[in-house]
Amino acid sequence: MQIPLASFVDFVLKSGSLKKTCAEKIKAQLSGAFDPAKDYYKRFREAVYELHSKYSDKEELSKIIGLVPDKKVDNYNAMITGYRKFLCTKKISWFDPLRKEWKYGGLEIPINSELGLEWNRTNYVIKLYLKTDRPSKDRVASILALMKYTISAKDCVHTLLDVRNSKPYFFEDSMLELIPLVEAEATSLEHLLK
Repeated sequence: MQIPLASFVDFVLKSGSLKKTCAEKIKAQLSGAFDPAKDYYKRFREAVYELHSKYSDKEELSKIIGLVPDKKVDNYNAMITGYRKFLCTKKISWFDPLRKEWKYGGLEIPINSELGLEWNRTNYVIKLYLKTDRPSKDRVASILALMKYTISAKDCVHTLLDVRNSKPYFFEDSMLELIPLVEAEATSLEHLLK
């Protein structure tokens, strides 16, 4: 069964009864059909992809996104500002992002990097973090460990970008020590979902 990365990492980071509640939420998500209209950040991700794949100027991001519902305006403006600040004066080249699934037991977790960017002669495989809260150290390490373990790109730096805060987090070798823990959590989640 396919579980979104964000939901899986939420489960990994919970403890006690909150872990069971999180598993129940994931089970409810799986029982309903995926509706792209309910993907809050979809337009932003697509706009950033289009911005780079068509080599547009960073100032075009708002125009590419277009009008968003009033309830999303503040959040989208914060992401646009943060992303432009991240780009700053970087001379960026684009390459197709790398996508794979991490499979463990009966679970499949898509590990989709949204961006492949090169600057200063270094390639970066980038996963966008779009939530309001800053990602915890454990969340960053879990996501980057799964990215590195799943997407074997030797000449790329695996990166998680906290878009709103313009803060990139880079993979460190010590993060791979989390993989046995993540595998144990995958087994636990699969058991709870059955």
